[in-house]
Amino acid sequence: MEKGNIDDIWTFQKVGTPFPSNVAKAPGETNKYVALWYKHGKPVMGRAWNDSGVVKCTFVTDNKIYSGPDVGGSIQLLVIDPGEKPCPFHYDWVNYKKAQSLTIEGKYEMVRCEYSASVYWPEHGLLGCVSTNRLVAYFVDNDSQIISTKKMDDLLVLCKIAGAKEAHAPEKDKEKSSVGYSLRLSTHINDWEDFNWGSPWPTNKNVMSTPKNISPVGFDQFVALWYRHGKPIMGRAWPKNGRIEASFVDSNREFTGATVGSLQLLISLPPTTVGYDYVWMAYGQAVDYRDKDYVPVHLSYICPAVVPVNGKLILGQVNMKTECATVALDGTVTQLDGGPVKSIFVLCRREMAETMLI
Repeated sequence: MEKGNIDDIWTFQKVGTPFPSNVAKAPGETNKYVALWYKHGKPVMGRAWNDSGVVKCTFVTDNKIYSGPDVGGSIQLLVIDPGEKPCPFHYDWVNYKKAQSLTIEGKYEMVRCEYSASVYWPEHGLLGCVSTNRLVAYFVDNDSQIISTKKMDDLLVLCKIAGAKEAHAPEKDKEKSSVGYSLRLSTHINDWEDFNWGSPWPTNKNVMSTPKNISPVGFDQFVALWYRHGKPIMGRAWPKNGRIEASFVDSNREFTGATVGSLQLLISLPPTTVGYDYVWMAYGQAVDYRDKDYVPVHLSYICPAVVPVNGKLILGQVNMKTECATVALDGTVTQLDGGPVKSIFVLCRREMAETMLI
């Protein structure tokens, strides 16, 4: 790629406001977004995330952490513009040493501002920045401590690469992970896309819905994801007057309406393209997925679940670790524990045979 030929799209975003759509994420992550901030004119890459429906962020510069209150007004988020016109390049995360070499050759272009580039540390699941002139990377861990490393071989950086991205190849992904492949895939490949409460319903997307064979409740129910205090929460979304409405439960309280802010919807991609499809299975069968071709769709043990409420089947969530299912209907929260959870339906992803792929 000829450097400077193609510009990245950075959108200004106030801290504490709902996320825009199509923001670049760390590979395999659902809530770690590429962010940029300027400190006295100096660009610093960092991490943004969704908490209770709004933007939070952290950056490291001069060996100090700057979070939302310190940052002040706005940060910038990297937008992967879906656009209507074909894009002459795509983004991908590449090993730092490889990216550095291919950038010199003109094949790749690292996403950076001056000497600051976005970097991901797969071993620790951390997104931060790397100083390309000093070859040291900085991250903020879950305990709000600075972690740094000079081991560039362990890091991935975001690059622009000419041409369209190759179609997903499940078999290659299997080779990349020798431990816990099924668990990694359950969060790595599922297609969660960002939306805002009250924005137009995505009629051009195949949003995952509840099973067609369950008892009708009089309204559509679609799988949704929200974060509160760093915790993933599964719930339901539906179109209301053509716009997105949603309901989530946390700490025995329902969150709905404008309080939701930004959320994510699960998009079902064609099975012959991605190598898997989705099925709803009884919880008792779904959790016994050892040596099976299916795995529950989950984040931190939280899985979409269809929960019975007063004779109706409502889409909520189940915690597979505590075997507790929760859902809200008309402002009332319902919770199931232990035995009754075994018979509820949860969403699973089933791997398809290689021979069925295009």
